Amino acid sequence: MKFGLSLALILVAGPSLAQTVPGLAHLRDTSDDARPLSMSIWYPSEEKESGTVGGNPVFEGVAAAPDAEFTQSPLPLVVISHGGLRSATDSGAWLSSSIARAGFVVVEVNAPRPDNAEAAVNEIWQRPQYISRAIDLVLADSTWGPRIDETTVSVAGFALGATAVLSVVGAELDVASYLHSCAPDREPRGPDCGWFAAQGVDMSATNLDGLTGMARDPRVTSVIAINPEYSEDLGSAPADVRALSISLGQLARTSADGQQAPSFAMPQASVFDAFAVCTFAGPKILMEEEGDASICGVSSDARRAIHQDVSNAVISFLNGSPE
Repeated sequence: MKFGLSLALILVAGPSLAQTVPGLAHLRDTSDDARPLSMSIWYPSEEKESGTVGGNPVFEGVAAAPDAEFTQSPLPLVVISHGGLRSATDSGAWLSSSIARAGFVVVEVNAPRPDNAEAAVNEIWQRPQYISRAIDLVLADSTWGPRIDETTVSVAGFALGATAVLSVVGAELDVASYLHSCAPDREPRGPDCGWFAAQGVDMSATNLDGLTGMARDPRVTSVIAINPEYSEDLGSAPADVRALSISLGQLARTSADGQQAPSFAMPQASVFDAFAVCTFAGPKILMEEEGDASICGVSSDARRAIHQDVSNAVISFLNGSPE
């Protein structure tokens, strides 16, 4: 495929993104008490590292220059929604920072994590709302609005975040099929069925008005979906939206309508490689807490290489690499 070849050449010949440290700011909206929204805003910077973001005993943080001077504007906007139902804040910092270094303003949406399955069952339609709300807030902000080229807005996501960004650009959800995604005869079953069942929550508890009320955000012109959840129930992005599908450890996504977006597959990776690089103690901590040490992958170096490849593919696409 021409698209895959062009990406492969860029991955070999593309420049390293490691020489500069991106600036970082935060924006928070508390107008909705029940659903406050926090945003980490990454942008190009020439300043030196003065902190890290997203680190904890298991995962390494990402270098940043908090409140660094913003010297380039206006820049294209990329909004990122990372991870599944219980993803930690700034889980996508490794990708956000890489895109920012390449000349974009990147907003990672940190929505409230659902405390239980009863709340989580509605994330399927609330996540797209968070993304559009983040776009509203950053464009209306007196500081950030003038720094953004609002004619070039892209969205990127992983797992449920990928499902959300596809919904934002108008990919249609087959509601009946989605509500059946945890049925015993369904194969493959939805990713959180065990968690829902353990708390006595059925997919039918999903708010139907929310499911059927999902609508396209016309401001978004391109989408990057990395391992979207419920892909069997989700249609394709409309023809007038540029789309890239990235598959970690699996075949390229085929949507519910049988279409396939231009794709970049990484069979040597796994879905866990969307997580940050683990600390030296990370695998041991996970095992001690009865977690899954395989989350840390083969090695830190292998994960960094995968992150570099994914970042280069995303940046190539955002810069208009031919399909």
